[in-house]
Amino acid sequence: MVESYLLEQINGLYPRRIESALKHDINSGSRIIVLLGSRQVGKTSLMYRLMEHLLTTEHIAPAQMEYLDLEFPHILSQVNGMFGQDFLDFLSARGMDSSKQCFVFIDEIHYLDEPSSFLKTLHDHFPRITLIVSGSSSLQIQKKFKDSLTGRKSIVHVNPLDFHEFLVFKRSSLAERKSEFSIQTILKNGKLPDLSELRFLQDDFQKLYDEFTIFGGYPGVVFLNTYERKTRLIEEIYQSYVMKDIKDVASIENLNAFNNMISLLSHQVGSLINVSELCVSLGISRPTVEHYLFLLEETFILTALQPFFTNKRKEIVKSSKVYFNDTGLRNVAARNMDPLEQRVDSGMLFENSVFSQLKKSLQPLQSLRYYRTKGKAEVDFVLQEKYVVPLEVKSGILKEPKIPRSLRGFINSYGPEYACLVNRNLWAEQQLNSTTLFFLPAWAV
Repeated sequence: MVESYLLEQINGLYPRRIESALKHDINSGSRIIVLLGSRQVGKTSLMYRLMEHLLTTEHIAPAQMEYLDLEFPHILSQVNGMFGQDFLDFLSARGMDSSKQCFVFIDEIHYLDEPSSFLKTLHDHFPRITLIVSGSSSLQIQKKFKDSLTGRKSIVHVNPLDFHEFLVFKRSSLAERKSEFSIQTILKNGKLPDLSELRFLQDDFQKLYDEFTIFGGYPGVVFLNTYERKTRLIEEIYQSYVMKDIKDVASIENLNAFNNMISLLSHQVGSLINVSELCVSLGISRPTVEHYLFLLEETFILTALQPFFTNKRKEIVKSSKVYFNDTGLRNVAARNMDPLEQRVDSGMLFENSVFSQLKKSLQPLQSLRYYRTKGKAEVDFVLQEKYVVPLEVKSGILKEPKIPRSLRGFINSYGPEYACLVNRNLWAEQQLNSTTLFFLPAWAV
């Protein structure tokens, strides 16, 4: 059963945007739900929040829920090697009635020797059990999940906090207003929000967004209130990632080269990945560089953004651009936690923060790309669904709306219904041909 000390920890946890999808999965009968995300991103807290939902809304008895953290060696040693009835007997010994509906939460499922066989057996033979499990390395999940569990599992990616969640965790009253100033809302409505009160809110939004850009969205960091404590915790998260996910899980011996590569990439945000240059700079082979890039994506540190193209003769079709999924980790890798106004890399960092927000705000069937022609005309991001929305990022203070040449070229070529220019301060709307162009500050993304 869920122990009383866990029930005490549930009280006071803040909601996450992804919770509604998880509750829907549980209520719709999903029997295996896999939460994937980096360390300390909030997977365990999400599990606690789901326990609270089951207790208070679904009226599931505490005895019918079990939580197991496999990072504790004594729990792992008990569970490892159990299959089917043996695990059911283990749950019964802890007070669960397996003849009734029950929910088992397992943190770090990849520590099991055979997690896929463990889950498959429970799913196929014990239909009253719902399993909610987590993993901090999709690489390890792929390595150990020999059976794909196709049709049996629902995979949910847990990101660091987006800016709206950041405001919630900061207990800011602006959280209630953020949804009004959202790019998804603007695109859905086809118009800018009511800006009559914005002059009273803009400076506060911007100040908090600057903090979010420097320190990122790891929940534990957001709660801390001094520069020193925030910086120390981000550094600890980074070191934990390198030592546990990379050294132990990926079995990389040359940690110095791996760390140097992360540092190099932190200074190349928004640039095309040049594998040959990385090989020369790091003194390692091309297959090693490509393997390191693969690891960084599979452990949720980086995204290699793919190009948008329709004309292979005129547009880049193969090269990727690199972005960090969390700007706090990016700044640790770059060894720079200074405020935006004191940085020479403020434009690069600002663009990365917009990427991170766009990625977290993606709706089902939406994808994110970048656009670049062989003549080097570039638009930072292209949002794709049934429509195409180009988004250009300008980190400076804008005094008046002005359409950059590359964005104008994209609009002339593709005629999208909407386009966006993301900046630090300006709200405006312009019409170019049949395209409505929105100017909006990054905190509204």
